[in-house]
Amino acid sequence: MTTWHLNPTDEMLHAAEETLGSSRVVQVLWKFPQPVSHSALEAEWHRLNQSRLSRHAVPGRLPVARRRWVRATNEEPLHTDHQMLTGATAPRWIDEQVRAPMSVGSTALWRLASAPYGDGSLVSLTVPHFRCDGMGIFHALATRGIAPYAHPTPAHEDAAGDLGEALGQVIRACTGTARWGLNLLAGPGKRAQLGAALGNTAARPAAAASAPRFFSSALFDVPAADWERQARAHGGTANSLFIEIAANLIRRNVPRDQQATVDVGIPLSMRAPEGDGRANALVVLPLTVPGGSRPHLDLRHTRTATRELLRTAGEHSGTLVPEPLWHLLPARWANRLKAPGAQQTDVVASNFGMAPEPVACFGGGLAESVGLRTMNVPGLVPEKARLRASLCLLRVGERMTVTVTGIPDHFGDAADLGSRVTEELAAWGLAGRQWWTPISQPA
Repeated sequence: MTTWHLNPTDEMLHAAEETLGSSRVVQVLWKFPQPVSHSALEAEWHRLNQSRLSRHAVPGRLPVARRRWVRATNEEPLHTDHQMLTGATAPRWIDEQVRAPMSVGSTALWRLASAPYGDGSLVSLTVPHFRCDGMGIFHALATRGIAPYAHPTPAHEDAAGDLGEALGQVIRACTGTARWGLNLLAGPGKRAQLGAALGNTAARPAAAASAPRFFSSALFDVPAADWERQARAHGGTANSLFIEIAANLIRRNVPRDQQATVDVGIPLSMRAPEGDGRANALVVLPLTVPGGSRPHLDLRHTRTATRELLRTAGEHSGTLVPEPLWHLLPARWANRLKAPGAQQTDVVASNFGMAPEPVACFGGGLAESVGLRTMNVPGLVPEKARLRASLCLLRVGERMTVTVTGIPDHFGDAADLGSRVTEELAAWGLAGRQWWTPISQPA
């Protein structure tokens, strides 16, 4: 049986509450045209409790062994609300699901909830990002039966595994660092980046932090055919259109120096199609695009730049030093030598592509829409993170669902944000249909 260890992204997300003042949560939302029964959701809850979602991290028995994932039981029960949701109350309800406590040491591993909405049901699954990324959640939703890593590993196998893990880590660190050192000598840009990261280890007074900002959210459905047609008409692809929409939302709404560029975080999945038990199998690549306050409507530059960025990305783009070496470093150095992630870009654009068919058929029903969002809980601290908006794109059948979250300082409440997204979509000739029409909150 394969033992899955925590990688640098897992460790960074575990430590986010301490280092950034908030943790990252992934939420999948289903809107069903018909009611989903409690018994069907209960069956899904038990199935997911045998999946990769029900794990927690434990330390190795040797100092240099990486932490590993072990089987756990989710102590968070299924939540079935009976109060009918409306366009005014649904946004608050999905926020309540995200805000439910699921800290690193908690036995509440993930949360499944439902409530009546219209003639059907609204269903939410929330999972801490340190436990699983979006593609991993989709795999858990699409997999039937018990995951191969859902069984506990005997103690003697754990001990032997930790010994092999520790030796392997040291060997890989030595061999990998030697090759990396030679490349470093030939790369002045990489040396400068490494020197800047290490230079930041000097102790300095912590900046005064303001209250966390819980992002506003808006969800839109757009016909996939329209999205692809407009992307081609503007010289791009469905993905480059999505990235440019994300950049334009920053250009239009976030005050900044006219000469400043916009850094768009592009999550790149490294997950193998089968048998990949990693919690987070991704790296976030920063794509730098022109700034200014005027929106851009030509996709050719973004398409070319994105293709080049993805072509040069590597498996170890998540750290500034070889990953085996990174795991052996003291925490104060390791924290500085993790490549800047999503929180240090202006906006994140997560394109999840086509959802696996079983994802839309959750709970025995066929969802009319499936959305996904990633949220900072209790909110983003502006002095500790640069991120100001986050977008997710998911295709289910012939429909694209775009989820936009934005800092209320610049994007206002859910109604304000919805209006801004509607305007941006219209600029591309797209008519988005909001999941609901939220009511503006009084000042």
